[in-house]
Amino acid sequence: MPVVKPMYIYPIPYVFQEIRNVKTKSIFGYEALLRPEDGTNPKDYINMRMMMGGTHQLELDTFFNAIKMFSELKMPGNLIINSFPNECLDVHEAKILADTYGKDILSRVVLDILEYPFLGREAWYEKERLMLRYDMKSALNAFGDGIFRDFSSVMFYHPDIVTIPGHVIHNFTDTPERIEYVKGLIQMMKEQDATVLAQGVETVIEYQMLCDFGIDLAQGYYIGMPGIPDPPDFIEDGDTRKFTD
Repeated sequence: MPVVKPMYIYPIPYVFQEIRNVKTKSIFGYEALLRPEDGTNPKDYINMRMMMGGTHQLELDTFFNAIKMFSELKMPGNLIINSFPNECLDVHEAKILADTYGKDILSRVVLDILEYPFLGREAWYEKERLMLRYDMKSALNAFGDGIFRDFSSVMFYHPDIVTIPGHVIHNFTDTPERIEYVKGLIQMMKEQDATVLAQGVETVIEYQMLCDFGIDLAQGYYIGMPGIPDPPDFIEDGDTRKFTD
């Protein structure tokens, strides 16, 4: 019999930021945002963990901690989790995750593929099998950055969701050139039948213009601040909180 390595999950706290469907005005879901307890900047924390032990343990910690909180808070909609493009849970780890939380929860998970450190084709093929097994969806994080600099990444991953990062959205209404750039990005993504998520939406002007350009989902301070959502007052037995659009 193969030797199964013991699995340890390091506790990491998360907060959640709401994502809205702009057409129905309903909650699409929440993105899990890493918030180390000692106040370390999340990017610095990730870099430190990568230097100390690579990306696989951090991938494990992300999945198990974020899904645990999502499940315990009985949150509605989908859970968007950052996932390294060069990593995937192995069969043993995925089975523990499924046995612990069940397909009702896992089918609401969106794997948000990060734009770094590098594209791992075998990791993606394993992710695809995992997604098919548990009805998960995929997203490309921060299109235009890192390994997602051009449309070849969209053609390779064929994601359900493509994200326009906050630094592109922030103050894009200030100049005609930036308005046309954002409009063109959205149009290209729609031509690929991808759901478009605009992050970093902070003003009503940005929101209204992005809606006119055809975005599907919006996230940012204008939509909701990161935090811990209050659990619902009353939940009937068997209610999985699957309020998706």
